[in-house]
Amino acid sequence: MAIVLTIAGSDSVGGAGVEADLKAIASMGGHGEVALTAVTAQNTSRVLDIFPLPPEQVVAQIEAVVQDARPNAVKTGMLHSARTVRAISPLLSDLKAPLVIDPVLFAGVGTALHKEGLTAAFIDELFPLATVITPNKEEAETLSGMRITDENSRDIVGRKLLDMGPKAVLLKGGHLGGDMSIDTLYTKKGTLELASPRLDRKVHGAGCTLSSFIACGLAQGLDVREAAKGAKRRIFDSIAMSLPIGGGLECINPMATLYKESMRSAVLESVRSAVATIEEHMPPMYVPEVGMNLAYALPFPQGYNELCGVEGRLVRTGDRIGRAGEVRFGGSRHIARVVMAAMSADPASRCAMNVRFREETVEMLRNSGLSIGSFDRNNEPEMASSMEWGTTEAIKGSGHVPDVIFDRGGVGKEPMIRVLGRDPEQVLSKIKVLMK
Repeated sequence: MAIVLTIAGSDSVGGAGVEADLKAIASMGGHGEVALTAVTAQNTSRVLDIFPLPPEQVVAQIEAVVQDARPNAVKTGMLHSARTVRAISPLLSDLKAPLVIDPVLFAGVGTALHKEGLTAAFIDELFPLATVITPNKEEAETLSGMRITDENSRDIVGRKLLDMGPKAVLLKGGHLGGDMSIDTLYTKKGTLELASPRLDRKVHGAGCTLSSFIACGLAQGLDVREAAKGAKRRIFDSIAMSLPIGGGLECINPMATLYKESMRSAVLESVRSAVATIEEHMPPMYVPEVGMNLAYALPFPQGYNELCGVEGRLVRTGDRIGRAGEVRFGGSRHIARVVMAAMSADPASRCAMNVRFREETVEMLRNSGLSIGSFDRNNEPEMASSMEWGTTEAIKGSGHVPDVIFDRGGVGKEPMIRVLGRDPEQVLSKIKVLMK
């Protein structure tokens, strides 16, 4: 088992600090140890008070842990004072374990979490020991003395921080703007950009959680690049599935990826059950020439391997419908694109299936009370994916995710009906008028 020591402050609302660290480490199968640096009185809206522990007590905690259960990696969070940094740096040097420094200077609500002299202590004492440091934009600007205004200035700051001694710098892009959240990893061997769609929310505890994911990856034997890649995927889940605990910022959900993975078997069984119903009750005349499929996504999917569908699609075989392959994750790309586009507008729209287009079928669905959207393939831009572009266009035209989206085809493109819902059971209920 990987053991990770977190040296950080306590967050009374449980969304950041050691509380977030321990959840993040546990979610990856690791064991978390703690050396507490401060007790904060805070909630999701503001920091009311900070009670720092004496540096001698922080040192005593580290020494007690190391004597009995030596960690495989260490991460630091809120250290608060230069005195604490100077007190712990000799111990961290002697440990020679991978070290992740999250140079915490400000809380997510904007309150300063440090005393004067802390930035200089980071640079002089800890950065030369660090495997990787993980500053956000504001922290990177404070540490480097430079503003980040564009990609060029970001790279200058990243390399300047790298020159301060750490083996790697992960400059977080959550505060940099743009449609994508791009974290940039700087090493002596070059740079690596880690991108994910930007989520329309600001959360409490993201920095703590990301650095803990990286530390646990390093403790498990990954190199910095692989640990950062894994952490990036996990932090996207953690932010996407954040928790509305109080009235301010939502709290990060470090367990999100673990919860998501635990849903795989239920999603798989739900698709299998729906496919069996389609095979038994759906007339084969509804199978399009390109085949039929049903795709169902895990929450906030990051790629096709997080959507379940039929490999090779459902096809017409004589007077019945049958599977061409197994039901599995990654089994659909065609209809998976529809789901991904729909979820961009409404994360609850996690399922879709396609049906052969006929005008009378559209009318049957409309008359059953379903909302209908459509798009014109003649307006489709070159190089665009019909599934993604068309779904997005129909949603824009409807002002919401409709129950049904259809098009009348185009040159070399078969007309199609797509039925959308929150899960396979709801999709099947919407097409019950088509069943035997």
